[in-house]
Amino acid sequence: MVYTAIKQKSHFLGRVPAHVKFEVVKVLDDGSYLSWIAPDGQSKKKGATRIPIRVIEYIVEENGTEKVYRLITDLMDIKTFPALLLATEYHQRWEAENTLDELKVHLNGRKTPIRSKNPREVVQEIYGWLLGHYCIRATMFQSATIAGISPLSLSFTGSLRVIRRAIPLFQQNIDNSTNLNIYISWLTSEILDLKIPPPQNRTNPRVVKKTRSKYKTKKRSHRNNSTPRQQLSFEIFQKAS
Repeated sequence: MVYTAIKQKSHFLGRVPAHVKFEVVKVLDDGSYLSWIAPDGQSKKKGATRIPIRVIEYIVEENGTEKVYRLITDLMDIKTFPALLLATEYHQRWEAENTLDELKVHLNGRKTPIRSKNPREVVQEIYGWLLGHYCIRATMFQSATIAGISPLSLSFTGSLRVIRRAIPLFQQNIDNSTNLNIYISWLTSEILDLKIPPPQNRTNPRVVKKTRSKYKTKKRSHRNNSTPRQQLSFEIFQKAS
């Protein structure tokens, strides 16, 4: 995956499991260190190609317990991309999933995402979606900036409902700049009332629900010990030749 990202001239930042070990080549000033990985298992065995990476290790306290995170990236400049910044941004990665949900589920809101049948109209329809999503998010950003809060603390679905109600009013007063400014102020105040409450401290432990049975576990001594077959109650007669 890393090799494919580099081949496409993209940057990467991802978490690696605990069993993967890295050689510490050089420790950097921000606490991260330089290391390397092989593009595949064969290259690692041969000791040939090496991909330089930067490893970031940190601890996050979750519900009173410390959990170790370890990230790898190809962003080597510690001044532009310090370890703390990359660690913080990594935990914001699921915002992309929220954006897809906003586009597909809430903004579209129909079972058939794309109604167009030819490629040109498909691109046009998707471009219209993106423009609509940008307008909503830009309005939420402007409202959050006025209140001095984060735009992520505002409800997208609530803002979408408010904007849908406001569009007919805007269309009626598009030529009157005074009324339009009043409606924009009203729109901003309505969106600011949709602040999301802080999340509750709820956790789901990683446990497995085992099924219980009243029967004992099957062992080797239980094999070939089934009920004998019932004897047939009729005879087969061969026809005389």
